[in-house]
Amino acid sequence: MIDRPDREQLAALQRSVMTCWYSPFQLARSALDMTVSRLMGARGDFRLLEAIAGPQPPFDYAVRNGVMRDELWIDYVADTGDGFNPTYAIASLLARPVLSLGGRETRRGEVLIMGGDQVYPSATRQAYWTRLVEPYAAAALPKADVTEAPHLFAIPGNHDWYDGLMSFMRLFGQNRTLGAWKTSQSRSYFALKLPHGFWLLGVDIQLESDIDQPQIEYFCKLARHDMRDGDRVILCTAEPDWVKGAIYNPELQSNLAFFEKQIADARPGVEIVARIAGDLHHYRRHESVDGRQNIIAGGGGAFLHPTHGEPVSVVRSGAGTDQRPYTLRASFPSESESRRLAWRNLSFARHNLGFWPAAAFLYMLSSLTLPRPGPGAVGWVLVVVLVFIVFTDTYKTWYRRFAGSLHALAHLAAALGLAHLGGALLGVDVQDLPSMWSLLGVTLFVGATGAVVGSTIMGVYLLISLNVARRHGNEAFSALRIQDYKNFLRIHVHSEGLTLYPIGLRKVPRAWKVADDRKPGEPRFIPARGALAPELIEEPVTIPIAQQPRRTDQLTIDAAGAGPRECPAGERRSRPPAAGAAAGAGAPDL
Repeated sequence: MIDRPDREQLAALQRSVMTCWYSPFQLARSALDMTVSRLMGARGDFRLLEAIAGPQPPFDYAVRNGVMRDELWIDYVADTGDGFNPTYAIASLLARPVLSLGGRETRRGEVLIMGGDQVYPSATRQAYWTRLVEPYAAAALPKADVTEAPHLFAIPGNHDWYDGLMSFMRLFGQNRTLGAWKTSQSRSYFALKLPHGFWLLGVDIQLESDIDQPQIEYFCKLARHDMRDGDRVILCTAEPDWVKGAIYNPELQSNLAFFEKQIADARPGVEIVARIAGDLHHYRRHESVDGRQNIIAGGGGAFLHPTHGEPVSVVRSGAGTDQRPYTLRASFPSESESRRLAWRNLSFARHNLGFWPAAAFLYMLSSLTLPRPGPGAVGWVLVVVLVFIVFTDTYKTWYRRFAGSLHALAHLAAALGLAHLGGALLGVDVQDLPSMWSLLGVTLFVGATGAVVGSTIMGVYLLISLNVARRHGNEAFSALRIQDYKNFLRIHVHSEGLTLYPIGLRKVPRAWKVADDRKPGEPRFIPARGALAPELIEEPVTIPIAQQPRRTDQLTIDAAGAGPRECPAGERRSRPPAAGAAAGAGAPDL
């Protein structure tokens, strides 16, 4: 017999649907959130208060009960807390004690890393509770089902910063639980010491990709006093600067490169062998010739981002002379699947009912000015063209002006045509409307039809922009609110190295039911039809243990023998070659 509370809870959880980014209310709310958060971030950096509050030593997972550990399982998920369906589906997979994938058995992580943007669209206390805490706590891993609580660490993304990090730190920085996952951090950044000389560093880059000085000093001190030569670092950040720098501006990589340089100068023998980030809601892996990895795994629950947009077949990462090219090795979904999904923008009007009022308003105002040439019509045309030029996603001025003007003129022409059509149907001249009733009739007709026509033109524009010009990836796919193609990483540290298992969920259920015969360790809610079907996105990738011996008996001494390096450092120091997939063959340090 299924109890009523579970049914009621499931019904309440399912009311959390994917965010409609194109509704006028949400557009205004997002603009306000961004404005306020930037002002708060510029004038009141919460991370400075964290540094004053007290020390946060590294969390040691290399030793257990006084004995060196031989292995450790870690899960990584990012961009959670949007619609219930994808968020809960991924949480259900993360909670399973074992996942068998392609004949390989993987275990639930003793540590869960949340890599940024834990909730959408705004970082309110209520949003965290309904869109993240309840799906994970009530559905994924109830406390009674585990004997030893797994640990949870999180770094904030831009959406987490929208309230100045207050809600984020209330949840993740006060030793609370999320289901059975236990939080331990007291700052928005952290360091985990892993077995076999590996480290995982979670870095908070704030809204402007800025890394504060206390955070730099925290990690530099860690590198000087806790790390050893030959240790290998996995760097987790909220944004994939290697991709965003290639798409928009190389300056976007400067803060992460500066951070890496400080770590390298503080301990030259340490190697950053992997960077993991979310923010882009898909899976992508870039690899250097010596086996270092740049991985985007932002599939925790938010809408899907395309993988066929701006060209990123080769990107660059690293600090100073250590910067090297990384080649694209895998994408999920594939570029061909992503291109096919983009055609759904032809149904933009159906996917974005919330956009109808905005389109109707634009078309009604156009119908009041355009049919009667004069200064008012000219002024309105200039305003609309300027708005669409600003909306155009590109860093090329000529393209912005051309595409934005063309897009605006398409809407204006459609509005003028609908105005004449409305006049013809009502038997009036739109250039000289005889009465208030005829004016009202034409205006309402243009508004009603313009809501659909304007939305359709927007969808056509986004489709052409993405599939032809390779721009507007965010706008085109946020409009679609695709719940499928979710992913997370499962990381296994073992005696031969560190293995990354990219796990994908191609199809997310749209309906759930209460499991009436649930056993301990099983989720409370299960798909109403079928079952979750996780898969390996690609073959697991292994980063081997460093080949060179690691020193444990002293701090790093600079070239002059004057003592440990301080941060920020002075001149650039060379670093030893990385030992990735090709390290054994003596791959050069590019």
